[in-house]
Amino acid sequence: MKILKLLLISVFSFLLFACGEDKTEESEKVEQIFYTVMPKQEYKLNPQSYSGNERVLLTQIFEGLTELKTDGVRLVSVLNIEHSNDYKEWTFTLRDDLKWSDGEKITANTYLDSWLDTLENSKSDEIYRMFVIKGAKDFYNKKINKNSLGLKIQDNKLIVTLNTPIKNFNEWVSNPIFYPVRKENINLSLNKKIVNGAFKVSSFADDEIILERNENYWDNINTKLKEVKISLVEDGIMAYEMFPRNEIDYFGEPFYSMPFDRLNQVNTLPEKLVFPTTKYWYISIPNENKEKFFDKSEIRKLMYAVSDPEFMGKVILENNSPAIFTHPHPSSDVLNKAKEDFEKIKEKANFNFSETPYIAYYENNNLLEKKLLLSTVKEWIGQFKIPVRVTSNTDTSITFKIEKYLLGTNNMNDLYYYINYKYGSNIKSDEEFLDNLPVIPLLQEYDTILSHSNVRGLNLTPSGDIYLKYINMQ
Repeated sequence: MKILKLLLISVFSFLLFACGEDKTEESEKVEQIFYTVMPKQEYKLNPQSYSGNERVLLTQIFEGLTELKTDGVRLVSVLNIEHSNDYKEWTFTLRDDLKWSDGEKITANTYLDSWLDTLENSKSDEIYRMFVIKGAKDFYNKKINKNSLGLKIQDNKLIVTLNTPIKNFNEWVSNPIFYPVRKENINLSLNKKIVNGAFKVSSFADDEIILERNENYWDNINTKLKEVKISLVEDGIMAYEMFPRNEIDYFGEPFYSMPFDRLNQVNTLPEKLVFPTTKYWYISIPNENKEKFFDKSEIRKLMYAVSDPEFMGKVILENNSPAIFTHPHPSSDVLNKAKEDFEKIKEKANFNFSETPYIAYYENNNLLEKKLLLSTVKEWIGQFKIPVRVTSNTDTSITFKIEKYLLGTNNMNDLYYYINYKYGSNIKSDEEFLDNLPVIPLLQEYDTILSHSNVRGLNLTPSGDIYLKYINMQ
């Protein structure tokens, strides 16, 4: 009898072990899929020239030398970065196991050829980032040949010489304009693009994009997600509603902007997260503006004085996005003095406003832009009696335009490279900026996103980028 019991126990134990083993193997085979949503628009997937939300796709399927993180960078395609004592020469030592998705090897020469191609063919405003390289601007304008550029290779090292010292150039190269490119991609369909990131495009349809794990990616073994399924929806409210219905795991930047008229509802949800970013809102006065009165820096200072970025961050964005510079809510004394000084300048210049309203422009169908612009313009109308019409119509000449710029590094002073490039200024410090005000600064945007609890490893970089290769679905 005892022998029979022992036999039964042994058989039962074996069955339990076998079942447990099958379950373990089955759980290991469970492939992780991440669901989200993006706007339905044209996507070209070209790091040399992209717009808006397209950046989020580029950062999944392509990879540069580094990735930006808080207070520095993460080394990805490089093993080591060195710089000279004066920060004008940088040496990037590439990994030896880098490959394109078609298996072709990536070397320092790949980056050299790619950067030359970008300087020759990109028409993006982002090209200014490359102009810090010695000779790059002249090469772009076809004034010199490639032999005069501050770019060279030595073994598997890319050596870059800059025009001016940049202590955080390792952060600059994290941006898509510095990604390597394959020339043949220009003639390939979106689902055939040859890439070097953790994911590649599996299919691209009118209503869905599917990314799949890139088996040739150097760190593929640590990429948990098998697929990323992205629904394409052109209506922001419809896209947002997919989150509470559990149709998607994640909603918000950088995939889809949060609908302005859902911010109140979002703030009540336990899944809400807010990440600081280096995105800066400001109001520009286009150079083609015929009204030279606003060219006066003393006028722009008064216009800035009556603005209220603190209100914008707390009430309009509803996530405490801070002012770019310390700028308390303007008191009645500040408003009254600004009004008096404005009238004195007008009188001294013998200037009178035109009967035709000035045009303050925002992008069509962008309610957040409109609200931020209105918040500032109403103060100009109230204090200075400037006749202004806020519109998204471009039929008439634009006087004021609200804009947002993604810095792409951790150092706010890097913003001045872009401001100088776009507006022809020569700003080098906060003091110079506030003294000249080539644009009227507003606030630094914080990103509000929604994420279900099953998404682990989620983080938005200071650029607002999200790297899905670090996501682990639970």
